[in-house]
Amino acid sequence: MASPWLPSAGLCLASLLPALAFGAAPRADGPAAAIFPPWWSAARSLAAADSAGDVNAVGLRPFIVIASPEPDSSQPLAQALRAQGAWLVIDPGLAGPCSPTDPA
Repeated sequence: MASPWLPSAGLCLASLLPALAFGAAPRADGPAAAIFPPWWSAARSLAAADSAGDVNAVGLRPFIVIASPEPDSSQPLAQALRAQGAWLVIDPGLAGPCSPTDPA
């Protein structure tokens, strides 16, 4: 038998996810980490990110691309990345394990 608290816990988690997504949003004028569909090839993810901005790096997986806004672009980078197929666009500093590795 399910706990009577299960629906309440689910509702709390569901309301927490949008708050986390907004908190991880990239700055309007800074770089962004774009997460494209995992089944996309590296070439397709890079081409999509390059169409939206300047590609800086690739994350630990080939479908994660770090990009910066183009200086003459009138469209915000996050909006341009989503238009190119990105599922999620976050601040690259908050990408954690999605961030590229440091070439130490």
